[in-house]
Amino acid sequence: MTVLFSPLGLNYGTLYSAILLTRPARVVIITSAQAIANLHVTLDAARFFHSNFEFETHVLSDPQAGFQEGRALAKFLASSAENDNVVNFTGGTAALQDCARSVAEILRREGKPVREVAAIDRRDWQEQRRDPLVVGELVRVPAL
Repeated sequence: MTVLFSPLGLNYGTLYSAILLTRPARVVIITSAQAIANLHVTLDAARFFHSNFEFETHVLSDPQAGFQEGRALAKFLASSAENDNVVNFTGGTAALQDCARSVAEILRREGKPVREVAAIDRRDWQEQRRDPLVVGELVRVPAL
């Protein structure tokens, strides 16, 4: 079963792209109280093309500086990994992205399968804001 771990920020097109380009059975979303407002729009749009996934959300109380909270959450999230894990690094604040990266590091350290990716949109930022639900590209991030 494929599990996608991904941050969700205010520009929600990256999560939309990550879901459609990885087609996970479960999506684990790391987000903020402000960004979660776009969650259902994103998931409903993704379900139009890929309907068979479950999701869970985890909200950092301080999405700007909550690195310690994010790393503690990453340990918990990594414990729910499956046999095919994809970690998206794009979307959200630095603290949300650090939480996702920490999940990948923990999985790698524990010898669990993990693919690290970045969902990107090469359009200019005005077009991305105007029409966020456009599938971008998935770039593989090489391990260090």
